Amino acid sequence: MTYLQAVLAGDRRAALRVTLDALASGMSVSDVYIDVLQPAQHEIGRMWASNEITVAREHTATAITQYVIAQLYDRMPVPESASFRGNALVTGVEGELHQVGANMVADVLQADGWRMRFLGTHLPNLDILNAIEEYEPLLLGISTTILSNLAVAGDLIEEVRRNFDREVRIVVGGGAFGADPKVWRDLGAHGYGRDLRDACHVADQLLPRSTGTVAPG
Repeated sequence: MTYLQAVLAGDRRAALRVTLDALASGMSVSDVYIDVLQPAQHEIGRMWASNEITVAREHTATAITQYVIAQLYDRMPVPESASFRGNALVTGVEGELHQVGANMVADVLQADGWRMRFLGTHLPNLDILNAIEEYEPLLLGISTTILSNLAVAGDLIEEVRRNFDREVRIVVGGGAFGADPKVWRDLGAHGYGRDLRDACHVADQLLPRSTGTVAPG
């Protein structure tokens, strides 16, 4: 049984078993996120949007993936403190109810060396700004899947750049940004991650691992 078949069948144990078998075969937890969970979530979203599955089935599949993420998290290696690249923060704006994608981004970035704080989603911009003030991240990830939330994300980006200027690099992701390849630039973000692997790549470009310096932009 594949992972997609397991979650569509509502079989939580089978879904977890698929991912644990993948780990046993030599895949890293990040690889499982990228090559197993992410494609399944994309397909579930497509099936829901085209009315191939019900909302209840989509919710069940997503809940199972959240369960699997929770089980895999403790198996994800945490870099030694000496190799941490700096603080990073991932969040979804107010009105953003989809959390799985942002959660996976936070975990994969953490495995890539970032000291991560995941705020969850549906947070007012003021609370996100207060968290940035408290946590002092070099990297801020903003997840937006709903087109109507782009304006809120744009307001947040404007506030972050006004208050923190060059101290924070902003990477955005989610389905809302995929609808227009230029919208992330128009809103003032420093980069756009199309998927989990690309989010890590963009972070590397903006905050190079070898130098620890901030790329201009």
